[in-house]
Amino acid sequence: MDDIKRIVIPVDRTDASKDAVKKGAFLAKLLGINAKIISVNDTHQFISSVVLEGKLKKEAEAVLDEFKKIGAEMGVTFETEIISGNPAEEIVRFVNDDDLIIMAHHEKKVGIDQFMVGSVARDVVRKAPCSVLVIKVRQ
Repeated sequence: MDDIKRIVIPVDRTDASKDAVKKGAFLAKLLGINAKIISVNDTHQFISSVVLEGKLKKEAEAVLDEFKKIGAEMGVTFETEIISGNPAEEIVRFVNDDDLIIMAHHEKKVGIDQFMVGSVARDVVRKAPCSVLVIKVRQ
């Protein structure tokens, strides 16, 4: 197996992402490698309001700050980044072949969201140039 140089943890605002961050911090510390948390903002496809975009960005920054604190408590310093675009496509574009993606797979219980959320993890697993560890959230 090739060396893993970095852990990338794509997150959203869910408890499932918090679990992925904890597991990512554990592995980053164990392996002695860098870790980066990314949040992909796909609302620009649907929202044309600059004010609402700004509000959502501030919310994403707050979530990333919360996740950085989790890492700090575990002795890991996370870098963070907010990216805009289609989540699966941007995650795949962001990583290198020597990264390890750690992401949560969770399902929402209503409507089209259930299909869309499940498809992000599935698409990343299929298209990523590196290994992907999918954290299954127990309900």
